[in-house]
Amino acid sequence: MNAPVMQVETVPGDRAKLPEAAAPTSASGRSRARTRREAREITLIAVTVATILLVGIAHPNFMALQNLRFMLLNCVVLSLLALGQTLVITTRGIDLSVAPILGLSAMVTGLLAQSSGLPLVGAFAIALVIGLVLGTLNGVLVAKLAIPPIITTLGTYSLYSGLIFVYSNGTQVDSVPPAYATLGNGVVSTLLPIPIPAMVLGLVLLAVWFMLGHTRFGRAILAIGNNQTAAYNAGIPVTIVQVSVYTLSGVLAALAGLMFVCYTGSATVTTGTGDHMELQSIAVALIGGSAISGGRGKMLGTVLGALFLSVILTALVFVHVPPIWYSAGEGAMILLAVTAGARQGRSAAVGSSVR
Repeated sequence: MNAPVMQVETVPGDRAKLPEAAAPTSASGRSRARTRREAREITLIAVTVATILLVGIAHPNFMALQNLRFMLLNCVVLSLLALGQTLVITTRGIDLSVAPILGLSAMVTGLLAQSSGLPLVGAFAIALVIGLVLGTLNGVLVAKLAIPPIITTLGTYSLYSGLIFVYSNGTQVDSVPPAYATLGNGVVSTLLPIPIPAMVLGLVLLAVWFMLGHTRFGRAILAIGNNQTAAYNAGIPVTIVQVSVYTLSGVLAALAGLMFVCYTGSATVTTGTGDHMELQSIAVALIGGSAISGGRGKMLGTVLGALFLSVILTALVFVHVPPIWYSAGEGAMILLAVTAGARQGRSAAVGSSVR
């Protein structure tokens, strides 16, 4: 699919002026894009609710409050991971290392909390440092050394996975201090019984959505995903933006790891990687409407995609589908999402040429 050509306004005494957006330029084009986005989000909500009702009728325990809460909290961890992945995909990249970053963050903070009672504030600081360092390394390799993202993050996937084994030395996390359990399983208040993890996700979603859609940095991300050469010619610091995006992906993955250990109270050397969470994060980003070809990132769609996948995987357990089929199902969903996105892109291109 050919990337749309960006119109750059030249400014005297400057190199170029950053385009206001990479979205369709006409009012009718914006309206159609908004309609497609809303239709996808409404479809995701409808299919998720329908799945809950249908499986709940056959297996009443599926709709039990405890199970609904379980699916929601699983969605929180996956959503945090996938929001960072969505930013990377929007720049026409990919980050396979998010799963071991999650696992390393969970293992480091969990073992320190278990052995020395590390305060929760300290755990947040350590997770932030882990995400910053590992994510920035990915970004430097991709942006500065021009190594393809899939090769870079496949290599760092193995590197970061090895660090988990080295740091843990075969041990695992099986208990955390009460403050961690409160963050992972508590509610905001008795008057507002919203799970704290859901509140954390809501704040992160709002921040990332605003950044991508309403800031100069967000417009630069979209421009690079649409056409990197044109973005460079428009005066966008492509290298800095790309490094920053991978850094944000690492930070969000590390935050997901901390939330995981707070929610489950446990972590092992295969946390994140054992469940192929890197593939899940890609799947939900594409299901939510982000384009694998770059230039389009849907944050709300990503979260809805994560909720959909959490419900589907839990439903498979209740209907007694063998676990060996789970990975095949995730792969099929990725293929379907990519195919649907490609068809949508071709339709948009045809409509544009007709106009």
